Amino acid sequence: MSATSNTKLSTIKVENLRLRAFIGFMDWETEKLQDLVISFSFKYDTCAASDSDDIQYAVDYKAITKEIIELVENKSYFLLETLAEKIYTHIQSSAVGLEDISVKIEKPNALRFADTVMVKIDGKDRYNTAIIALGSNINAEQNFSDALKLLQDCGFIMQRTEFLKTKPLKFKSQPEFLNGAILLRTKKSLSELKMHLKQIEALLGRVRTENKNAPRTIDLDVTTYNGFVLDDDIQTFPFLQEFVRQLQSSIPLENRDLA
Repeated sequence: MSATSNTKLSTIKVENLRLRAFIGFMDWETEKLQDLVISFSFKYDTCAASDSDDIQYAVDYKAITKEIIELVENKSYFLLETLAEKIYTHIQSSAVGLEDISVKIEKPNALRFADTVMVKIDGKDRYNTAIIALGSNINAEQNFSDALKLLQDCGFIMQRTEFLKTKPLKFKSQPEFLNGAILLRTKKSLSELKMHLKQIEALLGRVRTENKNAPRTIDLDVTTYNGFVLDDDIQTFPFLQEFVRQLQSSIPLENRDLA
């Protein structure tokens, strides 16, 4: 997803998907199928899909719906909260860059005098996990220090790697680089995070030229976001692979599938 003015966020909604499952912990609830009404939505950048009218650039919401049916229909769960979490996690892992994911599960007539009981997950209340790579070969130590302070406006820096000096690889007629990475927990969507990183680069004097490998005051790249690898340079630079390995290993096991 490109963090530019060309981004076109659109909302996809699937409403009132009617399924049946064994839901609850009372004896009769574990033995009798009950009605559930499931709705979900998300946003994504539809620029490529809408401009090309090509299905390969679109998020396949039919496939997502079919997989949710497989998670729910005739399955057994004690809690609505558990099922809602499984659906939310499945949607989040279905495609890179899905934003503002919302999941709502209703259990009609679960309580006397009430039409329904509902559990709702709103992605705006959840943190995303990102690994941000930093690089500089102009006044590098100062720019790293300034960048780390500004990155705190994006969320919580949970961990950072050691900062290493590396020789330039693609354009060799320039000073050595200082490189590192941080593990960030953020409520920013991918498009918002990318835009914020571009703002930090501009504040620290980053000038972009035709030579994409030229010296720079600071370079900030989203390397992974909620488990998706986004930076092609990870295949080129061994130190970047090591940064990702180190930071991913520091994530608690229960959160590692979203890191």
